[in-house]
Amino acid sequence: MISAADLLGAMLGTLFLTLGLAATAASAFRTARRDRTLLWFGVFTALYGARLIGRSHAVHEVLPFAMSTWQIERDVITYVILVPAALLTASVLDTGWRRAVDALWIADAVAAAGCIAWDIVVGRTGAAMGANRVVVIANLLVALVSVGLDTRRRRWTRDGWIVLAGAFVFGAVAALETIRGGMFGWIDAEPFAMLVLVLCLGYVVLKHVFHSERRIAVVGQELATARQIQQSILPDRPPSVPGLSIATHYDAMAEVAGDIFDFVVTPSGQLGVLVADVSGHGVPAALIASMVKIALAVQENEVHDPGVVLTRMNRALCGRFELAYVTAMFAVIDPVARTLTYAVAGHPSPLLLRAGGRLESLDHRGVVLGFLPDASYSSSVVHDLSGGDRFVFYTDGITEAARADGEFFGDRQFQRLLAASESESADRFVSTLVDAARRWSGADFADDVTVVVVDVGGENSEARGQPC
Repeated sequence: MISAADLLGAMLGTLFLTLGLAATAASAFRTARRDRTLLWFGVFTALYGARLIGRSHAVHEVLPFAMSTWQIERDVITYVILVPAALLTASVLDTGWRRAVDALWIADAVAAAGCIAWDIVVGRTGAAMGANRVVVIANLLVALVSVGLDTRRRRWTRDGWIVLAGAFVFGAVAALETIRGGMFGWIDAEPFAMLVLVLCLGYVVLKHVFHSERRIAVVGQELATARQIQQSILPDRPPSVPGLSIATHYDAMAEVAGDIFDFVVTPSGQLGVLVADVSGHGVPAALIASMVKIALAVQENEVHDPGVVLTRMNRALCGRFELAYVTAMFAVIDPVARTLTYAVAGHPSPLLLRAGGRLESLDHRGVVLGFLPDASYSSSVVHDLSGGDRFVFYTDGITEAARADGEFFGDRQFQRLLAASESESADRFVSTLVDAARRWSGADFADDVTVVVVDVGGENSEARGQPC
C-alpha cells in the first residue's frame, strides 16, 4: 500500500522537476547570459526532483522499471548533484570568493566520476556512498565559510538574506540527514527543507518580476510621451504655398524615430524643405533629431542658401553627441523664379521627374553632419522648372526595405515607380510608393521611412497636397 508520505514525496519531486526544467529553459532567454545563477538553480532543482521521484513507490508502479534501475538513477544523481550545487554557490558569491568555490565544482565532478567508477568496479550501486557523504560535508563547509567571508566583504540586501536563510535551512537539514539519516523518524525532512529554499527563491524572483513589469510599464508610458513630443515637432500637414503641391509620408519603426522632416516658408513665398536621418534608432536617435530641428529653426530667416544652412547646422551639432551622425538634405524651391537650390550632407540624392518624363538624380554629396566641425557645404541650383515637374526627397528606409532573402527594394524600383507616376497626384504617388515597398518587404519597415514630394504647378496653381 502506498503511504501518504510516499505520495507527498512524489508530488514534491514532480514540483521540483517542473520548476527546475522551467528555470533551465528560462535561462536560455535571459539577456544577461553571463549570469548563470538561474541555469544552475534549474539544473540543481531538476536533479533533486528527479531523485525524489525515483524514491517514490507510487511512481514505480506507474513506471515499472526494475528496482535496480531506480536505485542506479538515485545514486548517480546523488553523486552528480553536488556539481550544479557548487556552481550555483559560486554564481551568487562576490568575485574574490567565487574563484575558490569555482575549484570546488571541478573537485566534485572528479569525485562523482570516481564514485560512479567505483560502483561499476565493485558491481554494486551505492558502494561509494560513504565516500560521497564526506564530499557532501566538505561542500557544505566550504559553502558556509565562503558565504560567511563574502558577507563580511559586502552588504547583502534583504532579498539576499531571505535566500541565504532558505539555503541555510536546506544545508543544515541536508547535513544532518547525511551524517545521521532518519533523525526525524519516518519523515524525510530534506525535501521540505528544499521546499523552504524554493519558496524563498520564488518570493525573491516574483518580487523582481513584478518590479520589472512596473519598470516596463513606466518605460512604455515614457516612450508614448516621447512619441507625442516628437510628433508635435513634425509638421502636422504640409504648408500651403502658391504654385506648389506637397505630400508627405512619415513612418517610425519604433515608438520614436531618428528621421525628421520640416518646412520653412519665407515671406517671399519660397519653400524650404529639410529631410534628415540620424544614425541608429529609438530614443537616442530621436533626441538628436530634435537637435536637428532646433538647429534649423534658428536659421529660418536665412534659408535662401542651403549650403550655408547645412554648414551652420553642422557646427551646431558637432561635439553634441558621440557615436552618431546625421545625413541631411535641405532645399529651397522658388515657384516664382522656377528654381531649386539645394545642398546635401551624406543623404540620398533628391530626384527630379521632369514634366516630359525625364528622370534626374540631383547628385551633390557632402560629408555627414556632426562628424567634422570644419566641414562646409555648397549649394547647387536647378533652373527652368516648369509646371508638372516633381521633386522627391526621402530617407534610405524606403530603398532599403528588404525581402526575406535580403534583397533591397532599391533605387531601381523606386525610380521606376517615380517615372510611371507622371499622371498621378503627389498624394497618390506617395501612397503607391509606400505600398509597393511594404509589399516588397512583406512586413513592417526595418528602418524609419520619410518621403516628401513637391510638385511644381502652373503659374496660378495652389497647393493641393495633404499628408498621407
